[in-house]
Amino acid sequence: MLFESNKKIFLKLIEESSPEEIIWMSGYISGLLFYHRKKKDLTKKNEITIVYGTETGNAKNLAFDFYQKVKKENFQVKLINLDQYCLKNLEKENYFFVIMSTHGEGDPPSSAKDFFDFIHRNKNLFLKKMKYSVLALGDKSYSHFCKAGEDVDKRLHNIGAVRIIPLYKCDVDYEIKANKWFLEVINFLKKKNTKIINYKICGKVVNNIILNNKKKDLDKEIRHIEIFVQKKVEYLPGDSIGVFPENPYNEVNDIIKYIKENRKKDFEKYECQEKNKIFNLFKKNLNILHLSENFLRKYSLLSEKNNIFSNYKNHKWKLINLLMEYPMKNKYSLKDLIKIIEPIKPRLYSISSSPTAHDNEIHIIVSRHHFQLNGKTVYGHCSNFLSKLKIGDKLSFLIYKNHIFKLPKSDKDIILIGPGTGISPFRSFLYEREVTKAKGKNWLFFGDQHFDTNFLYQTEIKNWKKKGILHKVSFSFSRDQEKKIYVQDKIWENRIEFFSWIKNGAYIYVCGNKIPMSIDVEKMIFHVIEQIGKCDSQVFIEKMIKEGRYLKDVY
Repeated sequence: MLFESNKKIFLKLIEESSPEEIIWMSGYISGLLFYHRKKKDLTKKNEITIVYGTETGNAKNLAFDFYQKVKKENFQVKLINLDQYCLKNLEKENYFFVIMSTHGEGDPPSSAKDFFDFIHRNKNLFLKKMKYSVLALGDKSYSHFCKAGEDVDKRLHNIGAVRIIPLYKCDVDYEIKANKWFLEVINFLKKKNTKIINYKICGKVVNNIILNNKKKDLDKEIRHIEIFVQKKVEYLPGDSIGVFPENPYNEVNDIIKYIKENRKKDFEKYECQEKNKIFNLFKKNLNILHLSENFLRKYSLLSEKNNIFSNYKNHKWKLINLLMEYPMKNKYSLKDLIKIIEPIKPRLYSISSSPTAHDNEIHIIVSRHHFQLNGKTVYGHCSNFLSKLKIGDKLSFLIYKNHIFKLPKSDKDIILIGPGTGISPFRSFLYEREVTKAKGKNWLFFGDQHFDTNFLYQTEIKNWKKKGILHKVSFSFSRDQEKKIYVQDKIWENRIEFFSWIKNGAYIYVCGNKIPMSIDVEKMIFHVIEQIGKCDSQVFIEKMIKEGRYLKDVY
C-alpha cells in the first residue's frame, strides 16, 4: 500500500496523463521491477556463507578475519557459528566455506556436532548447488590430526557439493597456511566473479595445423587453430574461450538407432515436431560421453536395475552403453531421459592471439588428449572434436573474461613461465606488447621434451628475441640430454638475475600443468628467494600476490 500523501500524487498523475503516457509508465514500472528481481536473484546466486566450528576460539578468530577480507572485496557474505546454523539451508547454499577445528580423538567441536551428524546421517541429502572448501585446524602431536575437517570435506564431496579449493590442514602455527587458503579462496571468488560474455559466438576455422613434429613424436598432437569471427569480439590477452564440442557422428547414430528400435513412438513424436530434432539434440546439445555421477544417480531412478553405482568408479560410461545395459522402465519416456541429461559444457582454452595484432581472429593451442581404456585408445571429447575441424567448418564458443591473469602497465617487467601448451597466453602477451610498443622487459621460460619435435612457435620466439621484444629467453628440453632439465632448473641457473627482476618489481606469470610443473616451479621460486634474497620466501610471495605480481593460470 502507498502512504496517503504518495497515493494522492499517484492518482493525480494518472488523472492528468494521456493513455499513451499511462502505458509508458506501466512499462517503465514493469521494467524496474524486473531489474530489481534479476539483481536480487544474481545476489542470491553469488552469496557466500562462512561457517565455523570452534573449541578454543582459533577457528572463530580465523573465520572473522576471513569474513572481513571477503567483505572488503565487496562480496555478499554472511558469517555463522555452526551451533546457530539452520541445517535446512544447506541445500540452498551456493558458496560455502567451513573453518573447522578438531577436538579430542578426531571429533568435531561441540558447537559443530549437530552439523557434523546431520551431513553424515542424512541419507537423502544432496547438495547439487554447493561449491565449497574446508580449512581444518588441528595439532600434529595428536594421531587424528585435522580429522574433523577432513571428514567434513569428504562428506560434502560425497553428497554432491563441488570442492573448489582443496582441503587445507593447519597445525598449531596456523597463520601462514590459513592466510594462503584465504588468498586462494579470494582469488577464486574474483575469477568466478569475472564477466562472462554469456552468448554463443559462431566462428569459422581458417587454419588448423599441427605444431609439433608428428612423425618423430607419435604420442603428441599439438594443434594451432585460428578462428575467424565476422563481428569484432572483445577480449584481452589472458582471456579464454569456452568451446562447445559436438558429439561424434557415430555415437549419435548408435543412440538414434537404439531409440528407433526400443522407443519407436517417442522417436516419431520428436520427428513429427521437427525433422532431425532428436539427432541435433544429441549431436549438439546433450552430453552423451563420460557421464557424471550426478547424472547416473538420477538415471538409476528411471532404470530397471539399481546397481549402476557398483560399476561407476572403474567405468567411463557412455549413454549408449548405459541404455543397453541398464534399460529404462517402460513407464518413463524419452522426454524423462532428456530432462536429466546434462548439457554439453564448454571446454576452456587460453587465447593465444592478440586483439590488437589479429583483427577478427582468435587463436588457440590444442593438445589432442588421449588415454587407454580397456586396451583401446580413447580421445578427449573437445580436443578430438577440434583436431578434426577443417578449414571452413563452424564452431560455437563463449568468451571468458579473466580480470586477474592480465598484463601490467606497459613499463613493467614480466617473467613468463609456460612450458608446453602453457605458452598459449604468453604468445598473446608478447604480440600485444610488440604492437603496443611496451617499454617493460620480457623474459620467457619455455620447455618441453625435445627441441626438434616440441619447440612450439620456434620462428616467432626467435623473431621476438631478434627484434628485442624478448629481452631474455630460457629454454629447457628435458629429454635432449641424459639428465632431464626442466624450466625450474633454468630458474635456478639464472637465479641471481631472476631474483633481481622480481626484487625490482617484475611480474611472474605461470601457465600450464598444475601437477607437477607449477608446484615444482613455485618451490624453486621460494628456494631462489631464500638462497639469493636471504629473506622469508612465504612473506615475499604473499606480498607479490597482494600486489598482483604473482599470477597463475594452471590446470
